Amino acid sequence: MVTQTMRNERLYLGIDGGGTRCRARIANASGDILGEAVSGGANTRLGMDHVFGEIVAAASLALEKAGMDDSRLGDLHAGLGLAGLPLERERKLAHAYPHPFASICFATDAYTACLGAHDGADGAILIVGTGTCGQAIVGNRELSVAGWGFEVSDIGSGARIGRAAIETALLAHDGLTSQTDLTKQVMGKFNHNPEDIVTFAETARPADYGSFCPLVFDAEAKGDAAAGAIIDIAVQANLQILRKLTAFGASQITLMGGLADQMANRMPRDIADQLVSAKHDAMYGAILMAKQRERTAA
Repeated sequence: MVTQTMRNERLYLGIDGGGTRCRARIANASGDILGEAVSGGANTRLGMDHVFGEIVAAASLALEKAGMDDSRLGDLHAGLGLAGLPLERERKLAHAYPHPFASICFATDAYTACLGAHDGADGAILIVGTGTCGQAIVGNRELSVAGWGFEVSDIGSGARIGRAAIETALLAHDGLTSQTDLTKQVMGKFNHNPEDIVTFAETARPADYGSFCPLVFDAEAKGDAAAGAIIDIAVQANLQILRKLTAFGASQITLMGGLADQMANRMPRDIADQLVSAKHDAMYGAILMAKQRERTAA
């Protein structure tokens, strides 16, 4: 039941929009979590109609969990952390897109994740999941590293690991590199038919490639040479990002995303000593951003 107090309180919406899913949280000014929900991927490169459709869908579900309905969408002060926003083109499209909320502000999902991880204090994060992106906030300075998309960046990501596994399996099928248990497993997913891989690649999105990532880590744990080589490339790519963030002045770094533990376990001692657990998540950071922008505008 929605009380009069709930009707009068200021409501905030925090969105963490990644390539695979969009998470939403509704909280009040005191920080009490009223409702949470999840919808589909919200990377801006999927198109603004798609992205805002997922955002509104997740917000509606979160309102339902909070005991409210869509009539309250217009009461939500929204902070959106979205994958794809490093591109100025996408930022302009996002700012111009009509929305149902009381107010709205944007940043990359890495920025809001960094805000949340360190509760607004100085620090850095490396998101390593379907994609990869590093972010540092030190004083009034910001640094974003990588995160330019699956096709040309994100070398240490799950999507690139999965694609590398498929590429290696094709090479092994053609006799251009050695077959291993991993290459056989991957080819088995495509009925040992390279044409099925070509068909897959014609429409595959990063998350589709990322679905092959667990096979690689499982194979590496069993000593598979091909899997080990693929993961070594990803580890070195992520290590380069982490060293860039520390050189910027970040003394504390949080690894986030589905591959965070896998990567943390493979870092050298100097980096491992700087790794800390996240204080809060990216949705918390998105709400914190919305509150900060509100104070700045006041």
